[in-house]
Amino acid sequence: MSIQSLRPNVSAIFLWLKHKEFLLVLYFLLFIFGIANSSGYNFYNEYRIIQVALLLALGLWAVVKNQYTIAKSEWLFFIFIAVGSVFWQQPLFIIIDLFLAYLLFKGFQTLEYNELITKMMVLGSLVLFLMLPVALFDYVSSGTYIANWYPLSWNIRVYNSYFLILSVFATWFYIRDAQYKSLYLLFLFLAFLAVLLDAGRSVTLAYTAFVAVVILGHKPTRLPLIATYIASWLAYLAVTYTASFVGSDIQGIQIVRATTSLRYDLWMNAYHCWLQNPLIGCGFYQPNTNMALAAHPHNLFIQVLSETGVIGFGFLAFIMFKVSRHIRGSLKQNFFVIAALLAVAIDMSLSGIHIYPITQIALLWLFVFLFKNPAFAHALYFNQCSKLTTQSVSLIDRYLPMLVVFILILIFGYLFMTTNIFLEETPSTPPRFWGYGYYLL
Repeated sequence: MSIQSLRPNVSAIFLWLKHKEFLLVLYFLLFIFGIANSSGYNFYNEYRIIQVALLLALGLWAVVKNQYTIAKSEWLFFIFIAVGSVFWQQPLFIIIDLFLAYLLFKGFQTLEYNELITKMMVLGSLVLFLMLPVALFDYVSSGTYIANWYPLSWNIRVYNSYFLILSVFATWFYIRDAQYKSLYLLFLFLAFLAVLLDAGRSVTLAYTAFVAVVILGHKPTRLPLIATYIASWLAYLAVTYTASFVGSDIQGIQIVRATTSLRYDLWMNAYHCWLQNPLIGCGFYQPNTNMALAAHPHNLFIQVLSETGVIGFGFLAFIMFKVSRHIRGSLKQNFFVIAALLAVAIDMSLSGIHIYPITQIALLWLFVFLFKNPAFAHALYFNQCSKLTTQSVSLIDRYLPMLVVFILILIFGYLFMTTNIFLEETPSTPPRFWGYGYYLL
């Protein structure tokens, strides 16, 4: 490789910076380097505000480019919210959650897949592991593992699910890209090792299923992926075994612990919540019998069903049906997409982490990658759906989307200006839209 080839093309860089997708890079860089203005857990709310601002900016971009349309199903969705607000418990909470889901959906329609941005996310995320050797040294020296090497004090499951999503990207680039193969394998090794150290059983199961499907569908990568997977396990067992000589009270291999983390109780509470109004849902889920439980059932599908009922779940089922209908072909043709979707489905079914802003944005980009990447045959359909013609557009179709985006800006703007969530005396309870608070206002 010549020196000249390493020199950046300045004009190309400036052209690339104009891409709206670069906003996601900035968001992930904040997360990777742990940049926050607040102390304590208020940084969670900062990332939520930035997330909503990012999604609204994408909506405004689509309006300016005349690429923002509202389908009939979306109008039905708005009607459902209006009707549901009459019956739901704490309707403001669930309405804000649903509007956020709508913004994520429109963000998917607006975004285009960019390979360079995805590589930056993966390679840049290696920075997250800079302090891991120090944590491992302390673990071996003291016999106690403390996951304080992460840049911010997020719930460690946020990092685990983030590593799962980035591992999908890293595996893809290892398969497809001739460069940086060793770095992609290094990321896979470190990411899975971190998950094992955190005893992230949901992500461990999801990642294991992902690797299993990939090695079945792509023989050339079978040995390297299996070797990297086993290496993470061996490193985890070796560190844990070594630390056991120092720590007399070490609890052994935490990743194989037998506890259920109250999943059954969470799901039963959600079931009883759903029974209050099976058709339209009970609204904001709150445990009635045990307030020590989380304010979400640690299963995205159960959460949607319990809070928004059969009708609300129908919107999610409709999207899943539309997606599955256009992913055609054998396992050999679509093994990677199937592996990634299986891993995400497992994580969503056992974890409540996808209520966090960073994991929601990571999932958003993962879906853009899986459905709009030109390397996949079905990308043609999803990209065509996003490229809307501006010819013969009526005034209603042109200005109604503008009105919808303006109303959403007013709603979230009012919420941001009137909330008291940044006050230190805010009750500390499991997070939903805002961090650690059952109440929005």
